[in-house]
Amino acid sequence: MNRPAADARHEILERLRRSLGSRGSVSGRQGDHAVGPAVPMTVTHAEGDRRTLATQFGTKLEQLAGSYEIVDRTAEVPQRLLQRIAEWNSEREPSSTETADSSTLEVLSWAADELPVPGLEEHLRGSGLSLVVPHDLHEAGCRARAASTSVGLTAVDAALASTGSVVLASGPGRSRSASLLPPRHIMLVPMSRIYPTFEAWLRSLRGQARLASLLQQSAQIVFVTGPSRSADIELRLTLGVHGPAAVHAIIFDDDR
Repeated sequence: MNRPAADARHEILERLRRSLGSRGSVSGRQGDHAVGPAVPMTVTHAEGDRRTLATQFGTKLEQLAGSYEIVDRTAEVPQRLLQRIAEWNSEREPSSTETADSSTLEVLSWAADELPVPGLEEHLRGSGLSLVVPHDLHEAGCRARAASTSVGLTAVDAALASTGSVVLASGPGRSRSASLLPPRHIMLVPMSRIYPTFEAWLRSLRGQARLASLLQQSAQIVFVTGPSRSADIELRLTLGVHGPAAVHAIIFDDDR
């Protein structure tokens, strides 16, 4: 005979109370407000200095099938970016419709002034690589050029060490297509934008009185955790179905 629903509910609540311990409590009466600690409980956790958080973020990203590298100085970023693109392009098998000097030499990107590396565009142009910044994807020529690229390049608004996630806010000069359309995505991640947790990032925004302006000025804010992944009904995982199959973070100390 089945147990009464009230008994089953009581047992579930007791299990939740035991698992939460001193971190909070669960209401057991209909209509009560949930009782919690004075400071909202943080869902995830990370701590340490800038480099420790950078390593934790990269390790989490790697566990999610992404990749990362840490460089000591901002000035090292352009060369590392070129090397990563060259490595990826050497692995590619060009389609019959591609020309030898098209998509391999162009990167779908945020505008240069939205990237946290001074002089990056000039450095890349001197190495034979140009940034494609889409201005109107409603226009067929702009769409075709964006679709021909194999690598997307963006900065991040925040990187979360506890989960390996990044925050991307789109807007003028920050086309969301750069992180969605190409099969490979490179993120430039200054250590100053790495936070232990999502809650720590929100506290920082509130402390600087920047949260409202970020929400008002952004066309879209998304949280990205590793490469795009999808699974069929048999739980067979496939990367790159609805976005990049490869995500790489170049983390750098922007104080140096």
